[in-house]
Amino acid sequence: MTDTVRIVQFYPVELGITGDRGNVRALQVRLERAGIPVDVVHVGIGDELPADADVIVFGNGPLSAMRIVADDLRSRAAQLEEFVASGRSLFAVGASAELLSEGVDLLDGETLDGLGLFPFRVARTRERNVGYIIADTADGRVIGFEDHASRWTLGADAVAVGTLVAGKGSFARDGVAGEIVRRGEAYASNVQGPALPLNPQWSDAILAAVTARRGIEWEAGAATARLDEYADGARATIEHLIHSKDFSTIGL
Repeated sequence: MTDTVRIVQFYPVELGITGDRGNVRALQVRLERAGIPVDVVHVGIGDELPADADVIVFGNGPLSAMRIVADDLRSRAAQLEEFVASGRSLFAVGASAELLSEGVDLLDGETLDGLGLFPFRVARTRERNVGYIIADTADGRVIGFEDHASRWTLGADAVAVGTLVAGKGSFARDGVAGEIVRRGEAYASNVQGPALPLNPQWSDAILAAVTARRGIEWEAGAATARLDEYADGARATIEHLIHSKDFSTIGL
């Protein structure tokens, strides 16, 4: 096995409308700046998933796109279950996170069956949650943007990662609003922005797991310091806006 890390972006055309390529680039660039070669593979409908994939990134899209990819995604259920169960890394945001859940209950009474990779169920709502979001996690504060009309109901064994500081979040547990569900090294979230460039500590948590599994020596350091400075500036601006007396929400 070579030291090349393979990152797969699933359905980049259908589920890639909220800067989701940026999540791929964040992981790719942080590895490359440390001298680790990276291969990025796009997997569309009917394409083969590389057997040696290290990280899978799923993006966001409208309900119409979810319906387009649903059958193809379900045909990969066993393969993706094995991928996650083996401890490999996966990042899913928005619509893809919903498709990887136990199912999505739509406003018209229809249900989209999910893959069940994550132990939560989604209910679409008439209220849309739009604005900046902040959640505290064990890996640091996650900052980004949310734009979704859904609520997640977590299963008893679901691992909730973030406690909400600002925004609406995806779910509540024991009366506490939260964001991000984790299973092993797989994450489901509604944090956009895109999330990983804005949150280097989250990128690094994913990459630490990937490189440790592969036996590759890697650590975040001087090679990504400039990227981290940019992220810190954007994060500080968002926090300032959220706490400003003149700022309440983002209207559409």
